[in-house]
Parts: sequence; structure tokens; C-alpha cells
Amino acid sequence: MRLVLRRLLWLGPTLLAITLLTFAVLSSALPAEPELADLPLFFNPEPGSVERLSRRALAQVAALEPAPPEAERTLTELGGAALPFVLPALDAQSPEERARVVRALRAVGTRMGLEFDPSWEPSREVLLWTRFWEEHSIDYRPSVAKRAVSRLGQRSTLLRDTEVRQLDTYALEELVAQMPPQGALDLERVRRLAQIAASITGEIQLQISPSADLLQAERIAAAWQDWWSRHRSRYKVYSGTERIAAMLRDTRYGAWVAQAVGRKLGLGHGGRAAWDVLVHGGRVPRPLFFAGVLGAWAGAVASGVFTARRALLFSSAVALLRALLPVLVLAVLVSRWLGPAAGQLWVGALLMGLGGAPLSVPDRMQGPEARTVGFLRTLAALGVTPWRAGLTTVRLSSARLAVQLGAHLSNLLTLTCVVEYVLGLPGLGAETIAALQHPDLNWLMAITVSAVLFAGLWHVFGEWLVSLLDPRWASAADGAEGEA
Repeated sequence: MRLVLRRLLWLGPTLLAITLLTFAVLSSALPAEPELADLPLFFNPEPGSVERLSRRALAQVAALEPAPPEAERTLTELGGAALPFVLPALDAQSPEERARVVRALRAVGTRMGLEFDPSWEPSREVLLWTRFWEEHSIDYRPSVAKRAVSRLGQRSTLLRDTEVRQLDTYALEELVAQMPPQGALDLERVRRLAQIAASITGEIQLQISPSADLLQAERIAAAWQDWWSRHRSRYKVYSGTERIAAMLRDTRYGAWVAQAVGRKLGLGHGGRAAWDVLVHGGRVPRPLFFAGVLGAWAGAVASGVFTARRALLFSSAVALLRALLPVLVLAVLVSRWLGPAAGQLWVGALLMGLGGAPLSVPDRMQGPEARTVGFLRTLAALGVTPWRAGLTTVRLSSARLAVQLGAHLSNLLTLTCVVEYVLGLPGLGAETIAALQHPDLNWLMAITVSAVLFAGLWHVFGEWLVSLLDPRWASAADGAEGEA
């Protein structure tokens, strides 16, 4: 039991290490999503980039005429979140530089509801922004933004709507945080918050239609949370312990972990949660896999009986025949012979039963089997009949099988996917191949996490079963660990 507990405790660190390695390999091989392309892979030394981005865009706009389109676009996207760094810096600019900056801010001001006269001179726009900051700089505080969004959620009025719109992107964090619905009567509040967030960011597809129900509102709110986890670093300024946490969170790996936790292992390209696809698609590979395990167990029992009756030559002949006709060849032949009728679950289960048995074929020259033969000779000398002696080997053969299945688990899983794909069964194999053809990082990571968890739990179950069937295995394992 101590060995089983140790294995369970090591499962967490092993899963973390494998996901880190797999994510690094997949991220280097697959194109990064546009929203995450600027984020580092695992560690972000400068999280909360709004100050750095806005100051850099401000310097570029002020220094060059005409202003670089990329810098103007950055200021427009950062919006209200950049104003605490841009507007106080206007006093240090020359009149020409201030004119270029306020011209770049015109799109932000229009989005915030400020009125601009096309005939105005730049000096008057500078005056408008200066007065705006004198009157509203105190509003650009997290507590004020939280209160303004909460008031808008309670009841929509022109004044409350204007308060939130003037904060612009500075209010996005609170808009997303307060968006999830709390009940059926909360639908209108969620619709208001989603609509104003969409008008600020331009994500029109994330609005809630008037005919939407509560389930659709929950999906839109979850989509906004995904959007914020990907873009949060562009609109935030961190300090203290929050900055330390953001160094790991505001990364591509952190974005995947957040979506995996909040959206059932992440969303695939089809918009479905990976966990739902695993549950639905697992209805095919599960019976195939356990048919392979059952075939392996039947082979282990048969090998024990053959060993007891000294029919090792027959057992070796069967093993040779199975080696000459691997399951992949049989699956191809069956699919060609039966055509569309081969796409039946029982056909795949039958092939997996044949494929699992070779795992348990004995090697008459190696240790465990040699000891079994000596044990059977002792039973024969004591007058035990061959069939009764064969039954006594079933438990020992089952223990040996549990050890073998732990070592050959990857072979069985691969064989399951191959049989499923060759026969055209709708399962996880087809989904994984499609994710490789049309790169889907979320699905590939989900299938990796699931496989690692299954393999780890399978090994733990196998060791528990071995200690139950043959305590000598557990004693040997404890002795080996003590020597190490």
C-alpha cells in the first residue's frame, strides 16, 4: 500500500513535467495564436505591459510625422488603459508633438463619447484632453471602475453608461469579472455588460442577442473570460505579489492552463470543450481497450494452462502465428473484406482481443516462467493433476499480466487508435489525426493530459492488483527500492 501511495503522490509532478515538455514541443511546432504571439512561453519578466506599450507608442507618435500606423493602432487598442500614462505626459511635449498625439487619440475619444469638431485646431483638442484629465483622472482607479460597472449592472441609465464608456478599456477587467450570470433574472444585466465590452474592444461576435437564453449568456460570459485571460497583460499594471504571480500566469502556458481549468480542458476549433469530446468519443476506444486487456488476460490464463500441461510447443506456435499476422494487418484485411460492415464495434473488439493476447505469451527461457515450470514440476511430483495445476497458475499468470500491461500500456493505446481508425470507427483516434492535420493545440494537450492521467492511474491500479494476486511482487519492489 505504501508503494501505491508513493505512486499517487508522484503522479502530480509527473503530469506537470510532461505537460510542460509537451507544451514546449507543440508550441515550437505549431503556429501561435495571434492573441498569444507576443507572450513568452513559460515566464514573463515584464507582465502588465500597458505602461511600456503606451509610452513607446507615445514616443513614436510624437517623434515622427506622419505618425507610424502601428503606434497609432496601439494607442487606439489600449484606449482608456493608456490614458494615465499618455495624458500626464502631454505637458512635456512640444506643441507639434502634442498635436500629433491628440490626433492619434481622436479614435479613442470618439469611442469614449467625447465630441470633436472636425474644424478644431490641435491646440483646442489638447485643451479638451487636458480638461478631461483634470476632471476625470480620479476615476481611473480600480475601486471607481468596480463601482461604476456595478451601478451599470444594477440599472442602465445614460449617466451610468457614460461613466463606464469614459473609462473605456480601463473598465474591461471589471466588466468581465462581473459578467457571469447569477440566475435567470440576470440575463439583461449580462447583456448590457457584454454589449459595452464589445463596443469597447470591437469584439462584436461576443454580444448577446435579444433572443438569447441563460445558457447562451453563460457561454458568452465564459468566452469573455477566455478573451480577458489572453489579453489581460496588455491592459494591466501589476505590483507586489500580484506581479510575481503574473510572471507565470501571463504566458502562453498560463493562458492554456486558465482555459483548461475554466473550459473543460480548453476549446477545440469546433468550439466544443475538449472534455466533452473526450467523453463522447471515448465510447468507442474504451470497449476496444478493455477488449484488448481481456484478450491479454485470456492469453495469460491459456499460457499458464499450456505450461502446466507442458504444451509449450503449441503455445509457441500460436505466438508465432500471431506475430506473423499482426492486428494492423488483420484490421486492414477485415476492412477490405467486409467493406462498410467492418465499422462495427464488435469487429474492433474482436481484433483487440486478438491483439492483446500476444502481450502475455511466455518466454520459456526467462526467469518467471522457468520458476513457474519448476513449481509445476513440484506439484506434479506431489500427485496434483495437470489441469488442477494449470488452474493454480491462473493467479500467477494474472499477476504477471498486470506487470506486463503496465509496460505495454502505450502499445495497447496505440493499437486501440489504429484499429479504430482503420475500421472507420468514430472515436478519439480520428479526432487526434484531424488535430494533427489542422493544428489544434488545445485538443493535443487535452489528449496528452488524459493519456498521462490514465497511464498513471493504470500503473497504480496494476501495482495494487499485483500485490493482491501475488504478494511476492510487492516484497520484491520494496526490496528493490530499499536497495536503491
